[in-house]
Amino acid sequence: MRITPLHLLVLAAMAPVVLAQTCFNIHGRAVDYRGDAFFELWHVGTHHIYFPADQKSVDLICQYFDCGSPDRQPALFADFTICPAEPFKQGAAQPVFVKNIQHPFVVAEWPPSKSPREFVEQFYAWYVPRAQSEDSTQGWNNSLKLMRWDLSAQLAKLLEEGAAARARCKEAVGLDFDPFLRTNEPSDHYEVGNIDRIGDHYRAKIHRIVSGKRKDVPDVIAEFVRKEGRWFFLDFYNPLDGTSLVSILKAPRPKCRVPREPATR
Repeated sequence: MRITPLHLLVLAAMAPVVLAQTCFNIHGRAVDYRGDAFFELWHVGTHHIYFPADQKSVDLICQYFDCGSPDRQPALFADFTICPAEPFKQGAAQPVFVKNIQHPFVVAEWPPSKSPREFVEQFYAWYVPRAQSEDSTQGWNNSLKLMRWDLSAQLAKLLEEGAAARARCKEAVGLDFDPFLRTNEPSDHYEVGNIDRIGDHYRAKIHRIVSGKRKDVPDVIAEFVRKEGRWFFLDFYNPLDGTSLVSILKAPRPKCRVPREPATR
């Protein structure tokens, strides 16, 4: 949902009402529904629906997922501090100002993907356009915060540590390739090939498309699993030698010899 000038004008007229009402905490689920452009904030366990009353509230929620993408529809579960912008009306969604968010948990696609293939295809449809960059590391660095819920806690932590180390150094420290496409020259298009199940885990072969044809050898093999109601990636493998991304990230990094100067204010 995007707040228009008309919305802001109407809500500005409501401002005196806000001061007279009490802010409170709810455990909620926020979803920016793509079909009808409604940004819903549901009070979990009730029938009560809220929605953000201003752009500041929208921006606060959108820190945790990509609100601008037409390819995905994530959900944020969290404890929200909200302040009503107008009195409660039975059966109507109520506008609120979102003041604080605690204990965030994101499901990358809502409703959750039903099949392994759907999860992987949705991820790469969302990610590949963001990987197009002159600096192959910059695409995934910029997207890491938005995709950390697609990754296991271990993998997300290792990637964040590697990105931070690289940012502190003028030299190439850490990964010098895109970890999710296993290349420093991403293609415009990729296709999910065979998906094998190994116990509770799945491994999907990701192929680049060149001149409209799928390459026989995959660029990367993505390992993932579903736990606690969501899918997430565990590791990414080089199909030629089986090298694991996690093992690369865990290996000792070379010492930075040319650190970047700290930013001055």
